Amino acid sequence: MQKAEIAADNARPVGEATLSGRLNVNWVFIAIVVIFLINLAAFHRSLGGYFLADDFAHVEYLKTVFSGHPELLLRNFHTNWMQTWGTQFYRPFISITLAFDWLLWKSNANGFHIANFSFQALSSIFLFLSLNCMFPSMQKNARLLTAFLAASLFSCHPLHPEVVSWIIARVDSVTTVFLFLSLWLYLLGRQVEDAQKRLKKRLYMTFSLLSFAIALMSKEMAITLPPTIFLYEFINSYFISSDKKLSLFARLKAAATASLPHSAALLFYIGYRTFALGTLMGGYKGSIGEGLSSSLYRRWIEDRSLFRLLLPFNDEITSPKDSIRLVFKLSIASAIVLAIFRAVKQKSATISLPFKLSPFFYLSLGWCVIALAPTLQVWDITPDLQGARFAYLATAPTALMLAALAIGDGADRSYESKANPLLSIFSLILLSIFIFSYIFVGSLNNVPWMRASQGVSNLRRSVEEVMLTKQPGEQIAVVDLPQKNKGAHMLYNATMFIVALRPPLSKTDLSERVLTFEPINFGDATLISSSRFRRLLSNEKVKGVYSWDAEKDKLVQLTELGTASPPATSPITQNEPDIDDLTENFISGGNSFKLEGNDTLKSPALDLSSTDSDFLDFEIKAEGANVSGGALVLSWTGTQNDSYSTKRQLVLPLIPGTEFKKYRFSISERKSWICEGRINSIRLDTTIKPITLTLKSVRLVRAIKEIPTLAPASDNGGNRVGVEDTTGTVHTAGDLGPFSYDVTKIPGAQKVVYEISKPNSWFEHYSGTFRDTEFSKNISKTGTFKELNSTAQTINLRDLPEPGFYEMRIFAADAAGKVIGYASDPINFQLDAVFLKKKKNKGTGKQH
Repeated sequence: MQKAEIAADNARPVGEATLSGRLNVNWVFIAIVVIFLINLAAFHRSLGGYFLADDFAHVEYLKTVFSGHPELLLRNFHTNWMQTWGTQFYRPFISITLAFDWLLWKSNANGFHIANFSFQALSSIFLFLSLNCMFPSMQKNARLLTAFLAASLFSCHPLHPEVVSWIIARVDSVTTVFLFLSLWLYLLGRQVEDAQKRLKKRLYMTFSLLSFAIALMSKEMAITLPPTIFLYEFINSYFISSDKKLSLFARLKAAATASLPHSAALLFYIGYRTFALGTLMGGYKGSIGEGLSSSLYRRWIEDRSLFRLLLPFNDEITSPKDSIRLVFKLSIASAIVLAIFRAVKQKSATISLPFKLSPFFYLSLGWCVIALAPTLQVWDITPDLQGARFAYLATAPTALMLAALAIGDGADRSYESKANPLLSIFSLILLSIFIFSYIFVGSLNNVPWMRASQGVSNLRRSVEEVMLTKQPGEQIAVVDLPQKNKGAHMLYNATMFIVALRPPLSKTDLSERVLTFEPINFGDATLISSSRFRRLLSNEKVKGVYSWDAEKDKLVQLTELGTASPPATSPITQNEPDIDDLTENFISGGNSFKLEGNDTLKSPALDLSSTDSDFLDFEIKAEGANVSGGALVLSWTGTQNDSYSTKRQLVLPLIPGTEFKKYRFSISERKSWICEGRINSIRLDTTIKPITLTLKSVRLVRAIKEIPTLAPASDNGGNRVGVEDTTGTVHTAGDLGPFSYDVTKIPGAQKVVYEISKPNSWFEHYSGTFRDTEFSKNISKTGTFKELNSTAQTINLRDLPEPGFYEMRIFAADAAGKVIGYASDPINFQLDAVFLKKKKNKGTGKQH
């Protein structure tokens, strides 16, 4: 009976195949229920999550939509998504899903997380249904098991917590829901060949195209569907007896014809999207996009991101020697061995193919390439699994590959050999190991996201409690917002946190009373504008500086910061010292130090202000083997932290040679130094040992003669023109200014040169520091000021290319225009679209 059934299945052409190869519908229903339960087992904790990172931008957007501006949702269908600066995406349907959640749940994050979980579960189910409709010539039980195992692994994949637990990362799961639904409907339509059921076939195709359109309006990843259909049809033709004699050209033509409706829809989408966005490619713009484009090799190959598709471990959770890693490796190896054994033992080869493997295996290889291709610009899965969302779709073919290797094509289920039942049993055991190990690791990888949600919620609550102790009009500063928790996003710019401090998330509006020092959009959160921080310390309205202690999950007030002495904007005489010589503190017992093993060079007890100096200079001669490949590591202790830590250290490359070399650590631009209060000790270490360090001098430098002073206008009588907001951004109501600057203290200064960055770009993104010593090539505008100092300078912004975020900074230069010293700390400003349009339409339109 089974032999006849297999033979009938193998002889059946595509047109004669029925849904699931005449499988008992009850088994399909049971598989769907189990797949849902697997999702629940892996990600049930996500249902209690909070808003994270970019979620806050969408909360603010939805609040505006439901405050009398529903037209904003419609605008997404013909313009850039949310009209956001710095990105070019076309994803209007995502905002519809979020708006629906808001209608049901308002600002209750739990409701949004229920929706996220639902999209994950539906993606898994539609993947199962799609796979179970493929390759009708394949033995039906093997097809069902392969589809079930692939969908099960997708359900609990350890790379999925980012998509499931981060609300806005639903862009991937929503897209995948409708992509897999479209694929399933297409496959159902392909099974209908009876002339009397052509209407049914057309309905399947119509709804498949409609679902495809929704997927395209959710994320650009949906463009992978037409080539996936083409690939499936091409591979399937090799497994159909009636297509045995088809030429390669005929197979390609048939596959292209089958995928033509979806390809035509894709071409229409590309044209309309280009019209809506004004660009064909889209994606990230500014310095963020440039940084992604310039690091392709590192992100794809050097950092081993691709390997995380098969070994999806968070290095901050699972140690390299953890036994679960071995389980994964052995399971994958077992699946490969099992597939090879099946291929070798079978006497007959697949039609037109040299050896016997499941057709799903061939599909998974090509599908994986197709699914990864659109992520070329953004792909980056870090060791702590940040960016795992970019692999969301690719985890489907990866799971399918493992399932195809483990299950095979079903031929060994004929009872002609005593070994075959053992193969089936081993396949089922391997299936169980895969599923349970994936659930276990997926749950582990989801824990940081739950703690990140709890941390952001607790931070907002802690700020509310602190503000209850302050008088109306008083402010506080929070200098170190939590960026992430073991790879889980939290708050990587100040604007996100400000939304959390406004209704409806906060009972009262605290956004004007909490100052922050995070990147305006995205960047290195360890950097801080020391000039702005020093101005803050001199501001009588600021009644405390706080930092978030992630380990204790509480807001901690920083002590002994004092005030900037003197304030950065006050006059300084040439007689005031700008250098503290610490040499004697280090060399009282000799100036030559041989470091071996765990040896380090430590200072005696110190008592230094962390806010008064800009640089820590060492003159050192380093001698030893491989000095050129090593680094000099500076760390410190102080009021806030009484032990050394890798979180508080700076690194410079060692310079070989027999002469003393100058090592300059830029300390004032680092939060971990300037917020320490009092520095109690300093330690030097090296990454290469043994090594001999000969120390000539150690100096703390306040760079009043090297760094220009630049500051936006202060708040005079409530006038907000040119004034920084609580995030450190100047919102222009005209040209930039008035602002003050001064280079008169810098010896040799003859000119003041200003630079304005490219739109949505930040100078520190290119160099990693505020302390640049050269003019930038990444600018929108540059010019000079007539005077060496001013308290009311402005810059005409008429000729800037587009609205968005910008940085402006100045340099001191000599008569020949050569830079003297360093760049100033920048002024961040936001250029309004309406203002720019008015300025460009005004007068003659000449650029100045």
